[in-house]
Amino acid sequence: MAISFEKLQTRAPELVNLAKKAQFNLSKHDLDGHAAKVALCLDHSGSMRASYASGQMQALAERVLALGTQLDDDGSIDVFFFGTEAWHAGELTLDDYRGGVDRLRAGRHLGLTDYAGAIRAVREHYGLTGPGATADVPVYVLFLTDGAPTNRTAATNELRDASASPVFWKFLSIGDEDIPFLQKLDDLSDRVVDNADYQPVGDLTLVKDQALFDLLLVEYPEWLAEVRGRGILR
Repeated sequence: MAISFEKLQTRAPELVNLAKKAQFNLSKHDLDGHAAKVALCLDHSGSMRASYASGQMQALAERVLALGTQLDDDGSIDVFFFGTEAWHAGELTLDDYRGGVDRLRAGRHLGLTDYAGAIRAVREHYGLTGPGATADVPVYVLFLTDGAPTNRTAATNELRDASASPVFWKFLSIGDEDIPFLQKLDDLSDRVVDNADYQPVGDLTLVKDQALFDLLLVEYPEWLAEVRGRGILR
C-alpha cells in the first residue's frame, strides 16, 4: 500500500512531487494499489566516479525512493552496489535519504563490474534463490550501469537462473553509447519467464521525471501477469 502524500509532506516534503509523478505513471500502467519491494542496484566501477561525484546517483536514488513510496508503505528501498564484488549496503529511507548514496558506499573502493554477483546478492537478500522460490509480493530491481560486465557468461547464467524467481530486473545504462550486452540479456532465451527489460538513457540529467517513471514500468505489467499465471508470484 502506498504512503499517503500527506504523510510524505510531513516526513519528506521534497519527494512529494516526485511521488505524485510516480503514482500518475503507475495509474497509467493499471498498477493502482499494486505492492512491490523496490531495490536499487548501482554500478560501483571506476568509470562511475564522475556520476557519483556529480550527484547523479543520489538524484536517481531519490526518484526510485519516490516510486518506492507508491509501491510499499515502509518508506524505504534496499540499495545494492556492485564493483569487483557486490553487496547489500542497507536501506535508503524517508528519514535519511539526503546524502544517502555516498553514506552507504563510504569506505568502499570503485572496482570492476560484477553483474553476476549483483544479481545473486539481490536474490540472496530476499531469500529467492534456488528452484521453486515464490513470494506474495514481487521485487522490482532498478539495475544501473555504464558498461558491460567483467564476466558475461556468469551474468547470463545468473539472469537465466533468476527467471524462475519473482524478481523483475530493469536494466538502465548511462553514457554516450548503448550496451549491446544488456540488449542480449533483454532478449535472452531459455528463461522460465522474460524477467528483464533494458532501456538506454544516456544522460540521466536530461531525462524528465515523468519520462523516467514511464521507462521504469515498460514490460513490468506483462511480467507480473506471467509470473502470476505460472504461480511464481502467489
